[in-house]
Amino acid sequence: MLKLPVRTWILNAAAVFSGQHGAVSRQAEQAGCSRQTVYQHAQKLEQRLGDEPAPEPPADEHPRPAAVAAPEPASGPHVLLDKDKLKELTTTAFAMGVSLRQVEGLLGVLLPADKVPDHSTLGRWVQDEGHRAEAVLAALDPACADRVSTLALDEIFFGGDRPWSESSPRA
Repeated sequence: MLKLPVRTWILNAAAVFSGQHGAVSRQAEQAGCSRQTVYQHAQKLEQRLGDEPAPEPPADEHPRPAAVAAPEPASGPHVLLDKDKLKELTTTAFAMGVSLRQVEGLLGVLLPADKVPDHSTLGRWVQDEGHRAEAVLAALDPACADRVSTLALDEIFFGGDRPWSESSPRA
């Protein structure tokens, strides 16, 4: 078993406590040991010098244990969104034409799996926001109607008259 001098232990601990990006990897390379050994030296040195617990190493430099379970499919950093921001994101995406299933899939990329609302919840949020917008739209629609020249692609294709809809006056 290789024994490192106390000076190396102190340098290892200094690299961990510096908090500088890449300091632990550089020190491990210079000392000829693993990053895990650098973290262990820092922890042991701190325990010997005081009662204060060792700080957690930065997320990008955590040592890996010998036996690691298979990672979760959506492991890694996640975005923190509160419920109001989730509702706003869902409603905005739906208004842009993204389906609820697609919104659910996108949220699966941003959030941990257990925090992703199902599509029925997303649909309820969109419906609730639609009801809230009814009063505003009721006032805006008549005020804007004379300024609208084209409503949708089918309006262009059929010249303003959709044969399947009674509510489509010529644009």
